[in-house]
Amino acid sequence: MSKKVDIKLIALTIILLMCVVVPIVFWPDGTSKIINDFFHMMTTDFAWAFLLIGFGCTIFVIFIIISKYGNIRLGGEDAKPHYKGFTWISMIITSALAAGILIFGIVEWMFYVESTPFGIEPRSVEAYEMASAYGMFHWGFSASAFYLPASLAIGYMLWNRKGKSMKISEACSEVLGKEKTKNSLFKLIIDGVVTFCFVGGLLITVGLGTSVIGELIGDLFNVDNTLTLRITIIFAFCAFFIAATSKSIAKGMAKISNFNIYLALAFFLFVFIVGPKSFILNNVVMAVGTNITNFVKMSFYTDAVAQTGFIQNWTIFYWAWYLSLSISIGLWVARISYGRTFRQIAIGVTVCLPLACWLSFGILGNYGMGLEVNNIANYSEIAVTEGNNAATLAVLKTMPVSTVAIIVFIVLVFFNLATSATSVSTMVAMITSKNLQVNEEPNKWFKVLWGCIFMVLPVTILYLENAVEELNILGIMQSMTSLFGVPLFFVNVILIWSAVKAIRSDYKNNKLKI
Repeated sequence: MSKKVDIKLIALTIILLMCVVVPIVFWPDGTSKIINDFFHMMTTDFAWAFLLIGFGCTIFVIFIIISKYGNIRLGGEDAKPHYKGFTWISMIITSALAAGILIFGIVEWMFYVESTPFGIEPRSVEAYEMASAYGMFHWGFSASAFYLPASLAIGYMLWNRKGKSMKISEACSEVLGKEKTKNSLFKLIIDGVVTFCFVGGLLITVGLGTSVIGELIGDLFNVDNTLTLRITIIFAFCAFFIAATSKSIAKGMAKISNFNIYLALAFFLFVFIVGPKSFILNNVVMAVGTNITNFVKMSFYTDAVAQTGFIQNWTIFYWAWYLSLSISIGLWVARISYGRTFRQIAIGVTVCLPLACWLSFGILGNYGMGLEVNNIANYSEIAVTEGNNAATLAVLKTMPVSTVAIIVFIVLVFFNLATSATSVSTMVAMITSKNLQVNEEPNKWFKVLWGCIFMVLPVTILYLENAVEELNILGIMQSMTSLFGVPLFFVNVILIWSAVKAIRSDYKNNKLKI
């Protein structure tokens, strides 16, 4: 197998990973302080940059949808999609959103009620109204817009320019040069940084998801949510990787993605039926309206005067997270979108993804909020004092047949996390393989190896939580996202620049009809 893998790229990726893991293991207190200081600097001094990048991506989406460039089809005019519409959308949703919309869909509003934007008084009526709307903003149109530029750029270079591999440096060939020896060191660095940042993109979802699953399993079996339990859950993810290698990843992911969507829809319907239905519907409509009327304000709100920390802790964190995910999700979307037009991909990514998020936030979030505003529960206090794990459990335990609800939620979170991690490990295995064609899959054990390597950082973060007393683990994971998001911004710039040059050249030489 050694002749089929890129040893230099693998070595660079592991070295970069160890540069993060080793300090955490041997100097946990000092490392957590450095990570938090870096996050504070990036989110405070460069908040304006993240917000402008987000709004720029939004404008790009609108341009693609309404312009003639939306007619460009991946693979050429006669290309036919590999997947049916529902399966295609399901694969995008489960790989892009993973368990994030389930966990944050339940608890995010609770933090916003206590720590409010725009100087709103905490726990006021306006605080609850804005809390529901801001969650939808953070998981809405602007959020998914981060994924589109890379998806289209990689897709065009892969399918229309007949890319020979899945390496990002290959997609940047119009800028970096097509000869292997030209800018070879720079190409290696780009691929190494991208592969390393794939790990960071999974950190939040795997880290939070593991803790939440541990909390729920602990309640079901009356055991503590210990470090050992959470590491055992991560080993279960690894077992899933091994099982997933028995079939084609594309076929396996398609079936599991469809299963996740159907189960999630059934769960949402159940929560809606047993929840405060009129409150859910009314608050969803109001939150959508608040998003529409305050979209520009939210998009440019830096909180420079009041300096409450709300934007830094949430909006900038999310935008950095989406940047860190942009290339990995872009690769996945590009690979499964053969035969789709730019416009179809734009709608699939920036309309269908937000709708899925809003469905989760609208039903799961407003279920808990409806109980709190009617003085039946006080979830926001639980979230602030005990954390999001306890708050998630508290909400689920108020549902009828709560044991079944908890089990279903565990299954949803686990399979969403596992499918997301499996797709990313497959992409990385493809990037780090030699002479692998676009339609080929890497060695199955190579995929498993990367899947297991990807679990190293989440395990390290769990160790850090256990080693440092009173550590805000959500805060430390938020802090680390900026570490992964910043370098990928520059990779995105080179990638998009390369695709634009390729499209212009093909159009000029009559190789592309628009």
